[in-house]
Amino acid sequence: MSIKAKLIEKAVSKSTSHLTYRKDDIFYLEEAVKNLWNNYLPKNKVVSIGAVDGSLNKKDFLGFILYAVGAVSVFFDKNGKESNDWENYNVDVGTLKPQEYSETRLRIYMGILEIKELIKIGKERKPEILLLDGSLVGDIIRPVVFSSYLEKDLRKKVEDELFPELIEIFSENEINSKQLENKIIEKFPKEFFPLIAGYLEYLEYLLSLEKLMKNYFEKLVAISKRSSSRIYKFDSIMPDIFIFQHFNLPPGYSEPVEKQITPEVKYSFPKIFEESFRDYRIKIFYVKFENFVYKIETAIDPECVMDYLTHTIVNGYPYPLKSAHDKVKIGKSDMDILSNILFINKPTGREGVDTY
Repeated sequence: MSIKAKLIEKAVSKSTSHLTYRKDDIFYLEEAVKNLWNNYLPKNKVVSIGAVDGSLNKKDFLGFILYAVGAVSVFFDKNGKESNDWENYNVDVGTLKPQEYSETRLRIYMGILEIKELIKIGKERKPEILLLDGSLVGDIIRPVVFSSYLEKDLRKKVEDELFPELIEIFSENEINSKQLENKIIEKFPKEFFPLIAGYLEYLEYLLSLEKLMKNYFEKLVAISKRSSSRIYKFDSIMPDIFIFQHFNLPPGYSEPVEKQITPEVKYSFPKIFEESFRDYRIKIFYVKFENFVYKIETAIDPECVMDYLTHTIVNGYPYPLKSAHDKVKIGKSDMDILSNILFINKPTGREGVDTY
């Protein structure tokens, strides 16, 4: 018997067990859900839209990884048509050692490129709405290891000696902190390089986010397809998005909950950013256009969000974000091409199993 057959057999044996939820487990929430839900058929108000999405991939070798990260922005005019003269990419390719906090740093790289694309399209095309995939609050409070693993005096030295240079060379076209890697080698002990580089990259991420929020906060609409948030406290385990989806609600939106980045939400930022994000008030709510429920984070009222996006909905999801997602995907074949271009023929450690 094959492993596939054994897995199917095990799944069948558990199909009515605790691995699947029973409908009557949450039936008692129906009244609470309906009390929070506002039925709404959106009016078609066509506005210009910029949308951004990012992607990352990596190829593991023995001793290092080859990575590729990228972000793309697309623009839809007031007629709802995608612009042929705007499709902008921001990318980076390089290598990291696994012990250099590579997973965390790659996420920061992608975040920097996505945010810079939002700034760029906001500045150059001036869309009325800026769409991003994911959580705005999550982007702001994203935890990183560098703040806790790096001693306070080293963090201060980075902020005092490297961050001013980062501000001077900041651009929307690349990850600028990488230009300061030689300065890190000159100024800090070698063993701290991954932490120092990671912390400086995190500062660039926050600097980019600060510029985005300062200039375009009123236009931002963050959309999450999946979310573990429980802002309505329906249930101690199941997220809100699952519960709203379960009850097959009509098109509409949930009562917004306003969130600020208080110390209870994010205990502290690096000192130079401590006051950068505290005053923003972000509305969080769930919407349903057709079949699926999504979480929205924005400064815009729910009905306006639905009015602005309803003409873009394809299979229940805003097409500008779908377009950006399809354009930016970095696949395995892309990584193979990059490794060939860079003449990387080192062993991956999987040769014995991948050749069959």
